[in-house]
Amino acid sequence: MAPTSGKPSAAEALKAEGNALFARGKFGAAAELYTQAITLDSGLAVLYVNRGLCHKKRGAWEAAARDGAAALALHSGLLKAHYVRGAALLELGDLPGAISHLGRALEAARESGDVIKDEVWRLLARAKHAQWRAAHEARAAGDAVLHAALAGALRAAGGVEAGGADERQQEQEQPQLETQQPQQLETQPLQQEQPQPQQPQQPQQPQQLGKQLAELFERAARMDTPGEVPSCFTCPLTHELFREPVVTPAGFTYEKAVLLEHLAKVGKFDPITRAPMTEADVAPNTALRTALAAYLDEHGWAWGEVAP
Repeated sequence: MAPTSGKPSAAEALKAEGNALFARGKFGAAAELYTQAITLDSGLAVLYVNRGLCHKKRGAWEAAARDGAAALALHSGLLKAHYVRGAALLELGDLPGAISHLGRALEAARESGDVIKDEVWRLLARAKHAQWRAAHEARAAGDAVLHAALAGALRAAGGVEAGGADERQQEQEQPQLETQQPQQLETQPLQQEQPQPQQPQQPQQPQQLGKQLAELFERAARMDTPGEVPSCFTCPLTHELFREPVVTPAGFTYEKAVLLEHLAKVGKFDPITRAPMTEADVAPNTALRTALAAYLDEHGWAWGEVAP
């Protein structure tokens, strides 16, 4: 039902009062005013976003998630609705949902230039790193079970004990062959040496297979072990992972916010080459951003390098 005459303006007035209280840190009181405004105009998505932000500040994550969903039902592309719901789902442990909403919030913030993008990036990094850590622990546990099962199967097929028995039998047979060889040389005439047929390759002993198995699992574990992020993916000024890499005419890449601050406060020149330049000369380094995204997908531990 459409709001009657006068109600939208009353809802806007309540929203303005709520905003003023929010700015003063009165999140509970602000949420009450937003609720009153919603009763007057339930179709205003920003009211749910604002109330969701109050819930977020107070740590009421389930309520924040509900308000984020309600706002998105009215406006599916609302940046802060995705932000509120993504932040709430992160705290509630829904990592796939959090990553989805925070990812959409980050893209929208980058397009609009909203200052919230840095906080969204850090929340997304938390979610991605938590997702990698959970997967890493699951892989490690699964690998341990698989390693133990394969090692047990090797032992059952003739492991260390069986291998030792085979070796002892070969040692016992060897002297007998050596004592037979001189007799054969004395009683048999010399014959032209014939080419020996190629012997089939002997199967590997269980001990060898066990060693190779252990090495295989060690290599797999190293691939999933945190290391050092390549320097090409970090800003030369902050040494932190790039969020929005931009390139200068001199060919150097910096974090956008850091470079713009340098141009505004230090001087209109490239920080490394000191070649003259302005903000108009800055261009997004989309190729590097794409490469960094691919690197982070393959090395989830690197999300933990994002500054908190």
